[in-house]
Amino acid sequence: MKPSLTKHIIFDFFDGKATAIQRKYIEAWIADEENQELYYQYLDEWESQRPQFAVDSEKAFGAFQQILQETQPRPPQPVLVKNNAPFWTNNGLGWRIAASVLVVSLLGAYLFRAQIRFKTYQTTYGQTAVHQLADGTTVTLNANSLLRVPRFGFGSDTREVFLEGEGEFRVTHTADNQRFVVRTADKFQVEVLGTEFVVYARQRGKRVFLNKGKVKLELAHGQQVYMKPGNVVTVANSGQYQLRQIAPARPFVAWKEHWFYFDNTPIAEVAIQIQERFGVNVVVPETDLAQRRIAGNFKAEKADDLLEILADLLQLTVVKTRHHIELRTIKQS
Repeated sequence: MKPSLTKHIIFDFFDGKATAIQRKYIEAWIADEENQELYYQYLDEWESQRPQFAVDSEKAFGAFQQILQETQPRPPQPVLVKNNAPFWTNNGLGWRIAASVLVVSLLGAYLFRAQIRFKTYQTTYGQTAVHQLADGTTVTLNANSLLRVPRFGFGSDTREVFLEGEGEFRVTHTADNQRFVVRTADKFQVEVLGTEFVVYARQRGKRVFLNKGKVKLELAHGQQVYMKPGNVVTVANSGQYQLRQIAPARPFVAWKEHWFYFDNTPIAEVAIQIQERFGVNVVVPETDLAQRRIAGNFKAEKADDLLEILADLLQLTVVKTRHHIELRTIKQS
């Protein structure tokens, strides 16, 4: 059947006008998992044409399947009446079980809808990747990072994406000056308009480097920070932030070519960067060594490359255990 006719039938169903024959057709059509994504696309389009009517898509989808199952009348079911309530209803246990089931069901519905509405780009340890979004914006993801974007395109007001990890954004300007917003965890967001910038958002904090254009940061406690080209803002998990007025771009974009940029960097920080980029747990048990600093540019596409460089440069021994790697100074005999 033609897609246009299928769309017409689905819209009739949303409007409550579908016939029994049409419902049978929809039942066969929705059985194909590939069509479920198109179902949500039709639902979004139908909702946009009827803005005065807010639709709960999970509820609609559940009702949709229930109606399909009830096209044939069900025989009456016997009712069993017991005077004594079962033991599990005592002391509210039954309500707690029911509430737990409800929470799990709602979470499953939320995750399913998120999967349908958003497309996820993800990199593994040691991998970088370049993606072009629907508006022409280019995003380069660092290793161990995730970017979530609307699957069916941006809305009319704001282009909004969600980032975990680190990524460089080259945002395309639109004729209507549409905002571009990068959201991260903890109510942290970067709002831009035609610009180039790098966002770092991992467990130990946030950081934004602005290369071109203008940026407004929305911090967790309602604070706003406006950035100019060359500015770097570092935000601790406590919410405190630091603004550096002028900074070179190299330290914040070197990872795109698998380079590590160290500028008087402690070995303890180097170990953290190895874990973030390659997923390798590096331990520096000696306090003096952990505080020792290093400077230079080093290219490494895997953890062993950088560990070998450190061992040669600093006269270290690399000890590999079952759960981690240790860096130790070579004992002089």
